Amino acid sequence: MTASALVREMSATGVLGGGRIGAAADVVEEMFRGPDFTNFLTLAGPMVPSGFRLLIGDLIDRGFLDAIVTSGANLTHDVIEAFGLHHYQGTFQVDDRLLIKKGYSRIADIFVKEESFQILDKTVRRLLGKIPVDQRRGVAVSDLLQKIGLLLRDRDSILYKAARNKVKVFSPGLLDSILGLSLWSFSQTELLQLNPMADVTNMVEMAMTSKKLGVLILGGGLPKHHTLLASVLREGVDAAVQITADRPEPGGLSGAPLAESISWRKIRKGGRFVDVYGDATVCFPLIIAAVLEKVKKRARTLRE
Repeated sequence: MTASALVREMSATGVLGGGRIGAAADVVEEMFRGPDFTNFLTLAGPMVPSGFRLLIGDLIDRGFLDAIVTSGANLTHDVIEAFGLHHYQGTFQVDDRLLIKKGYSRIADIFVKEESFQILDKTVRRLLGKIPVDQRRGVAVSDLLQKIGLLLRDRDSILYKAARNKVKVFSPGLLDSILGLSLWSFSQTELLQLNPMADVTNMVEMAMTSKKLGVLILGGGLPKHHTLLASVLREGVDAAVQITADRPEPGGLSGAPLAESISWRKIRKGGRFVDVYGDATVCFPLIIAAVLEKVKKRARTLRE
């Protein structure tokens, strides 16, 4: 059974998690297939260190994404990989006091060498020094990330692929990361002035000029809210899929159902939206595999 066939059977049940994954695949297919859609992908949680770097890069290469809104942490780990450094399969069952003595930091059951962050800091400072001073004054975060992406040699890097394919990368919380700390460190001795207002303008303009707006939300958090908030002036997005392991009962944003966004004018009344509650590292690749198979079949049919 192919991924598409499996998700089709899950959709046919129409209930619980399987039914939601099937419905989500239909919405994502519409977003990817519709020529009028401007698509945003939002990333929170350790999506890059958990192995999604190549998947996200593939979506960029295929032209399915117009913008990525992410935590600074995911960009940090993308750059770590771009410098030839690695993430390692670890375990939850570890004494972190012993782990740090061995020179490792831990993300759930993912290990990263502490030395990697030191190399990142030195290398990022060197790359920033290559950017002309006048291009570091009042620069939008997305523009700075594009400049950094073009300086990377790793062709699999999300930042590199996004820069080459003119996909905007927004990171409203960039300074809350190791990469952000390196930017701050550089700014203490060299000129680097970020303009966060410019990116709000860029996101609102992308939303306002889009015929249709689609959002694929992984994990929630600041990237989710920043993207939905940018759509308020156009009365919300037209299609959205949210994959989150958080629950709605505590009232936090990450677990809030998308239906709640209608009352904030972040999702249009007639918009299509699906909440998938589960681990994004399980649900996301299943949905994408099914969608890519369906899009490929449709394209082949149209050619014939």
